Amino acid sequence: MVYDGSGNVIRAEYENGSQEITFDGSVWRNASGEETSGPELEFMYRYYENYAPDYIVYADNTLGLIGLPLRELYPGLTDQWYHIVPVDLTQEGVFRYDLAASSVYKMGFCEVTVRDGKVTVDYQIPHGPIDVGEQCLAWFTDVRDITGEFLENPRSRFRFGEPADIREDLQGKNIAILFICNRVTYRMLSGHSFLPEYHATNPAVKALRQDLQELLSRME
Repeated sequence: MVYDGSGNVIRAEYENGSQEITFDGSVWRNASGEETSGPELEFMYRYYENYAPDYIVYADNTLGLIGLPLRELYPGLTDQWYHIVPVDLTQEGVFRYDLAASSVYKMGFCEVTVRDGKVTVDYQIPHGPIDVGEQCLAWFTDVRDITGEFLENPRSRFRFGEPADIREDLQGKNIAILFICNRVTYRMLSGHSFLPEYHATNPAVKALRQDLQELLSRME
């Protein structure tokens, strides 16, 4: 079962006799794409809950961006592994950035859509199960506005899925800093991890950081 950021099931798979059927978010379909009958999602959830009880629960952790870690950029600002992503608001399109739970496991991604003078941020969590609690999406037009006080208790007026006006809300800046900090609880089978991990030494991560660092330097 695959969930979106709101906890809704957007995909599920079930072996029905000799074939596998798929739930596409609204109906069940067979291998040919034809609508078919399938189990109740609540039944699948209960079955999954009882199937592998030996889980480690990671309660009240963070889900945030993979980008530039603040504790490395500005030592002493925070002890948390919060990341920021500078975004070029002059380039229209849809841009995707990975999200990591506990700054370790890649559990989803956020999409930044820049279009017609507005920017919208949303996210998906294709790897579950995960429960999302408090959410914080913030934009900064000056890195000096990211204070230790804010990082102790991240709160923001911006909301996922709601467009922000670049001229009015982001002061017409060409580049703004995106920050995400969601509180999540997730679990993994004891002794096993099937999630991809985030590593700062990965060549792709290094290349991303270099590009983001260049964008950040253009703000200063």
